[in-house]
Amino acid sequence: MKNQIIKSNFVYEANHGWLRSRHIFSFAEYFDPSNMSFGNMRVFNDDFIAGKSGFGLHPHSNMEILTIMLSGEITHTDNLGNTATIKSGDIQTMSAGTGILHSEENLSNDETHLFQIWFTPLHLGNKLNYRDFKVYLVKNKLNLLASNNKDDVIGYLDSDVNVYRGNFEKGHSFDYKIGKRRGLFLYVNKGELEIDGEILKSGDQLRYTEGGIYNFISKTDSDFVIIDVKI
Repeated sequence: MKNQIIKSNFVYEANHGWLRSRHIFSFAEYFDPSNMSFGNMRVFNDDFIAGKSGFGLHPHSNMEILTIMLSGEITHTDNLGNTATIKSGDIQTMSAGTGILHSEENLSNDETHLFQIWFTPLHLGNKLNYRDFKVYLVKNKLNLLASNNKDDVIGYLDSDVNVYRGNFEKGHSFDYKIGKRRGLFLYVNKGELEIDGEILKSGDQLRYTEGGIYNFISKTDSDFVIIDVKI
């Protein structure tokens, strides 16, 4: 698998009225057998959910699910008895394991923007689990949001991943090393990043699998996520 940069105009966009979603990988009505996943990341949806709408009660099983809130709010309920409203800056983790029923609804009048990301688990039949966390981002550094290392992470996932969020000011840069049998996925929420002479803008993505150290420069104030996966 070669290094790839995919611009936003090549991403499938669904518009259901109440929901606008960019499906980075095959999902729902979008199916492309050559674009099913990236390593152990199976789903990455960039969702805009209208006020007074959302996802009603529905099931999942054997999937590790991470939600990153970008703006607005969403109210979660599930068959474990959990009810919580998460807001901009929060994250939510869920182990669907043996099977969970949940809903995610925007009860406010304003649009909600979030990333919904699914990973294949290291173990099947995990105990069902739901947690949510407030995240305080430090500017100009990669903030670790979730991984399978319980010792140094905010959100634990039973999947071989490291998920970071970056909020960088114009002119700041960072290096990222891709290890053996690892893949680097980057998705830009806002602003512009430069890598290898290419400019990535909002909605653009990067999928790199060739090992080495890569330098990223924030050409404007930028907000993005990086996901390090097993390949």
